[in-house]
Amino acid sequence: MPFDDPGLVDEVMLCRFLVPRPASALLGTRPARPARTWTEWLAHAGLLTDGVRTSMGTATRATDGHLCRSLFERHVDDFLHHWGVAHEPEPAYPRHPELNTTGLRADWRLADGTFVEALGLVTKEAYAAKVARKRELARHHGLRLVTVTPEDLDRLPEVFADWLPEGSAG
Repeated sequence: MPFDDPGLVDEVMLCRFLVPRPASALLGTRPARPARTWTEWLAHAGLLTDGVRTSMGTATRATDGHLCRSLFERHVDDFLHHWGVAHEPEPAYPRHPELNTTGLRADWRLADGTFVEALGLVTKEAYAAKVARKRELARHHGLRLVTVTPEDLDRLPEVFADWLPEGSAG
């Protein structure tokens, strides 16, 4: 059934939430669903084809199919893909009793274990505090951390020179 009317999509989703599903309340009666964020559920439902505007940016898919939470992240992911730099999206930082009690994630992990963060909202206080915790967490665990800001977009070959084929960072 096509949903060309956004209002109809909203109504159908709300109705789905209201349908009782008693089997899901019983432990062990159905396979566990993977934990997904709201934007991942939207992507899973096929609703992110052109991107969805969220409070933090436009969620969309990169060229390689990775879910990106902003156009800035997508630009970096597409750069890594274009240059053949192996990257895994949303890797978990190691747990720490003070620095990481909530399951912090990086934007990417490169093949050599380097964590990469695309820092698009550093002017927001809560975001900057989380970034500071991630930096301290990386230092504490001896993880290499590369950070990219919007100002770095014109110099990504320089930022990622260590992972690019010889002679391509010039």
